[in-house]
Amino acid sequence: MKALLVAATLVAASPALAQEASLPGGASSLSETHGSWSVNCALVEAKKDCGFNQTVGNPQTGSPLMGMELAAPAVNTAEGMLLTAFGLRLDTGVQLGIDGQQLGTARPFLTCVPSGCLVPLQFDEVALSALKVGSTLEVTGVKVDDGQPVTVNLSLAGFTAAYERTAELAR
Repeated sequence: MKALLVAATLVAASPALAQEASLPGGASSLSETHGSWSVNCALVEAKKDCGFNQTVGNPQTGSPLMGMELAAPAVNTAEGMLLTAFGLRLDTGVQLGIDGQQLGTARPFLTCVPSGCLVPLQFDEVALSALKVGSTLEVTGVKVDDGQPVTVNLSLAGFTAAYERTAELAR
């Protein structure tokens, strides 16, 4: 704990480091919309926590069906988490597709939490390029009750701008 306090003091005292950990206009947090995606960035313990996300709800009930949150940890990569609603078979994972083209193999579930089930995501340069030029990301799972596939679509409108803005803010 003491080492953490010393490190925080050094970061606050260093003009170069303080400048690196700042947001536009000296803000402590910001939120922007780029198409269907929201970019959020905040200063947390003198470090930037930046990501972009989208949530899709059930049109009949308004309850959330799926959410995706990504970060841009390195050039030409993205990683994050997909949160699905309950009711999908965990042993089959989820299959991602872009505009009807399968994107790799099925992604396994990590765990379930009170708000849904989590699927870790990592996109390399090839997958990221496909996301940037696509129009729809399809997420398909298998329903527990009847074994039928169910697909939820996420819009890729604004994906490129949100990714690039997140990467810019995280630097």
